[in-house]
Amino acid sequence: RQPVETPSTPPSSKRRAKFFFGGSVVFVAVCALLFWSMSRPGATAFYMTPTELHEMGTTPADEGFRLNGTVVPGSIEQDGLTTAFALTDGSTTIDVVTEVAVPDTFKDRSEVVARGSYDGDTFHAVEVMAKCPSKFKARADA
Repeated sequence: RQPVETPSTPPSSKRRAKFFFGGSVVFVAVCALLFWSMSRPGATAFYMTPTELHEMGTTPADEGFRLNGTVVPGSIEQDGLTTAFALTDGSTTIDVVTEVAVPDTFKDRSEVVARGSYDGDTFHAVEVMAKCPSKFKARADA
């Protein structure tokens, strides 16, 4: 008859070493993946408001900054793919120019995130994203 191993029996040192080695490999892989993803350009770029961008001044053309604001009513001008408009956060307005197609939800008073660079006068966007308006709005009589 063979002895039955009970749960209170401590695991062998070989088994413990295998578990430790496997856990270490997984931990190192996760840390490497996290470090790699955070080092990618734009991975940690947060949105800037027009006021913050204006105070910062000119940005390097090779770095992509994200500008978040509301489209100023009546400021949209389109000529083919070139679109010019103004973004505001309520206190500062910045002119934006892009030569990429803008989304269908892009219109006056829509909230927009534009990625590009700022020359101190105009924000040159290489990507424009318009946030979808909420279909669920609070009723006035509620």
